[in-house]
Amino acid sequence: MKLSIVSGLNESKSDQDEINNTFTSLCDFLKSLGYDGIELSLLEPEKIDTKQINDIMNSYDMEISAIGTGSTFIRFGYSLGHHDEMIRKNALNRLEKYMDFAFETESLVIIGLIRGRYTAESSLKKEKLNIISSLKECVRIAENRDVFLVFEPINCFEIDSFNTISSSFELIKEINSDNFKLLIDSFHTNLEEDPGFIWDDLENICSHVGHVHLADTNRRAPGTGHFDFRAFLNIFKKNGYNKYASIETIMKPSFKDVAKESMDYLKMVLNT
Repeated sequence: MKLSIVSGLNESKSDQDEINNTFTSLCDFLKSLGYDGIELSLLEPEKIDTKQINDIMNSYDMEISAIGTGSTFIRFGYSLGHHDEMIRKNALNRLEKYMDFAFETESLVIIGLIRGRYTAESSLKKEKLNIISSLKECVRIAENRDVFLVFEPINCFEIDSFNTISSSFELIKEINSDNFKLLIDSFHTNLEEDPGFIWDDLENICSHVGHVHLADTNRRAPGTGHFDFRAFLNIFKKNGYNKYASIETIMKPSFKDVAKESMDYLKMVLNT
């Protein structure tokens, strides 16, 4: 199992030299701690020179594990489930930019918050139908570009649809594409899943998982709350999962502290 951590590059407000310096510093620091890659949370990936990023990444023997797309919904309001067709098209257009970046950097594209929340003009039923329709188009584009998408079940306090692993797995089966997998997040799992059944459920869907997010019950570094990471990660290890587990937490007291504490804790958990 490979380890990465989420970070941004502030690409919307930086020139390429600043982006390169930020990325170089990230690679240098994270490599020294033993990370295999970086998960990037981006707003405008088209502003980044992928050749220069790849050169830096390769010089450190690092990878970009995945690309977060939630900023598109948070900052622009574009979403795959919106009742307005033009807003759905804008979300798809933005996702194409992410997929272009992912193709050049050999990384995954995350479908999480970008599916949106329903409004008074819509309904949960209509939103779900819009999400499914939009996702089918996303997957068609991904297949043509040879890019892989991962779909994240998110807790009901943050989003209105596909909150559980089981409902998201049904969606994965309906879309039925090798380019469309699940993303399992420990924080959302803790909030949404039945603790009496979740371990068996994870056993059954491991082969359909393309990415994992790690945050403790307090949404901070693994080991600072009450989540059973040993049981959680051992299921993936036992089932031959060799992709990324990525730290996605509140970065307090600081990014560097979270990166170091998480690596120290996960080394202990994964090696016992």
